[in-house]
Amino acid sequence: MLPPWPLSDPIVGPAALVLAGVLAGVLNTLAGGGSFIILPLLIGLGLPPGVANATSRIGVLAHGSAAALTFARNRSLQTGLVARLAAPMCLGALLGAWLATRLSDDLFRPVIGAVLLVWAIALVVRPGRFLTPPPAPVPPGPLAFALALAIGVYGGFLQAGVGFPLIALFVSHLGHDLLRANAAKVALVFVYTLLAVAVFAAAGQIDWTLALELAAGMMFGGWLGARLQIRAGTPLVRWAIVVMVAVSGVALLL
Repeated sequence: MLPPWPLSDPIVGPAALVLAGVLAGVLNTLAGGGSFIILPLLIGLGLPPGVANATSRIGVLAHGSAAALTFARNRSLQTGLVARLAAPMCLGALLGAWLATRLSDDLFRPVIGAVLLVWAIALVVRPGRFLTPPPAPVPPGPLAFALALAIGVYGGFLQAGVGFPLIALFVSHLGHDLLRANAAKVALVFVYTLLAVAVFAAAGQIDWTLALELAAGMMFGGWLGARLQIRAGTPLVRWAIVVMVAVSGVALLL
């Protein structure tokens, strides 16, 4: 964690938050794990962990709106897929956000960190499933809805790293290519975060001044990350996911 004295500076603190927001927005759009940068920084700025968790969601909204709009304009966003999975995701996110206002996340961290590290190894060992578009995507069924509900609970509760299981759901289970799966991931996170923000705001856990500074950086990062994905294609996304899954898993375990 950064020492508190530079972050308390009225210029250094906001500047660091905006710059970190840009980086987090790019990472969240390409893969995920941007919250592992933002949460420690918000805590370093003096926020309690619960308030930092809630405040970071405003940045997620800003980055998601910019990235999803960019993907939609490029015709990379499958709105039908997003619409079919939005209901279970939103229901789970409402429950997760409600739990986050009342419970500690200490028990969740080591388990999720271990799962992410295992998945990082799987991505390196069997990269083909993320590089070769499957011939025929399948429509979401009961299992996909149940998984979306579970992912929504985690996303509403903690958010950090939620993009990784979402991409696995879209690619490995539903058979969509990585680029379109990533675009759908961004849009779904944006949709359920709208509801999660309402829960956190009602609980009075959002620091709006820091939230707006963070949102400025993450909105630009979301746009930039989407443009990078559109230009560079699947290889960039795949390696971004591999690196961020490994980093995020270590961060959670530590």
